[in-house]
Amino acid sequence: MSQWSEIFGNKKLTNALLDRLVHHSKIIQITGPSYRMKSYSETKGKETKR
Repeated sequence: MSQWSEIFGNKKLTNALLDRLVHHSKIIQITGPSYRMKSYSETKGKETKR
């Protein structure tokens, strides 16, 4: 939370904003390999110099 406070500059405002943001949210826990990391690994070897 401390990093969020640095961004918004006000601890109370930050707490209120984050509380409103996550109030009705649901946590989804995904297991298995990351698709983003797979894509990154595949493109990492294909990079070309410009």
